[in-house]
Amino acid sequence: MNELIQNIQSQLAEVGAPAWLQQPAAWIAIASGLAVMLVLIRMLIKRTAENRIDTARDNRDTRGGVFGPLTEALAGQIPESEKEHREFGAMLKQAGMYSRTARASVYAYRFLLMTFPLFCAGLLAIFSPREQTWRIMIGGAVIAAALSIIPRLFIWYRRRVRLAQINGGLADMLDMLSMCLSGGMSISASLDHVSKNLAGYPALAEELQILRRQSDVGSLRIALADFANRMDTPEIRQVATLLARGDQLGTSMSGSLLDQADHFRTARKQLATLQANRMPVFLSFPLLFCFAPAVLIILMSPSMMQLSDFLNPENPANNPLANNQTLGPAALSESIRNLDQNIRPVVETPAEESPMPMPEE
Repeated sequence: MNELIQNIQSQLAEVGAPAWLQQPAAWIAIASGLAVMLVLIRMLIKRTAENRIDTARDNRDTRGGVFGPLTEALAGQIPESEKEHREFGAMLKQAGMYSRTARASVYAYRFLLMTFPLFCAGLLAIFSPREQTWRIMIGGAVIAAALSIIPRLFIWYRRRVRLAQINGGLADMLDMLSMCLSGGMSISASLDHVSKNLAGYPALAEELQILRRQSDVGSLRIALADFANRMDTPEIRQVATLLARGDQLGTSMSGSLLDQADHFRTARKQLATLQANRMPVFLSFPLLFCFAPAVLIILMSPSMMQLSDFLNPENPANNPLANNQTLGPAALSESIRNLDQNIRPVVETPAEESPMPMPEE
């Protein structure tokens, strides 16, 4: 194996490959990167643009996960506490991943991304020189730790984007819901109609469909409570509280829904204004670090060039340090004595005094 590694390194050196590419650690990083790309491609292929409801969700649930029957076995290798289990389940729901195999698929990805770099590092450490063993193992451990976080970061990013989309469509949803209720439709029929016409907010439409089905099976109050706990945002809790109070009291909710929609739009406008006001502060740091060095170079270059010419040993006429001279008090006194100090005062000749004119009588 050592001869194989040396042959590969010699071939890479012959073709002019950089020095970092000739190290076994670089091969581990490249192999891990290819594995990550394959996993990401598989994850992107698994995603579809269709709504994850009804038959499509049931068909996906029966497949056992992304790795088939091995998904549960791979996911079981990563332990988690009860708190982590609960929090990650809530994160999956907020990300829109309601499949029964979503958790197992994510943990299976984490296990594979964590073990593949360790396996490659151990294989290289066995057949590599002894002095490179610790470097290879440390590099493999760092790469494994970094890659194992990627699936969870993907879920976190998807959750953030989806919640932003849901909060952005609440104002339009409340307007449409108010129009349906003022037209005499029931809450269940209004939710169904609004969810089918929210083409610009598919995530919110999916949640409204879930809310409608839960209200048909049980009660609207329980469905709204589950909706608020599932999304866990202040805006969703306000909408759920408003609908639950209106359903409990039996009063008209059209005006309240319109007022709440205006409140959401005002809050979004204020948030946009706040972000716009923060932007100059955020831009000051890159401007400082990008333009300040260039300005300093332009302003300091002439003085630095003059100082370099002044201290140049090849220019003894302008360099006081030439010939092993020093800038001590003696050298300064000698320089002052050599100065032309013969000061000739200029004597001004007094001007002739003119006679004072006599005043006329």
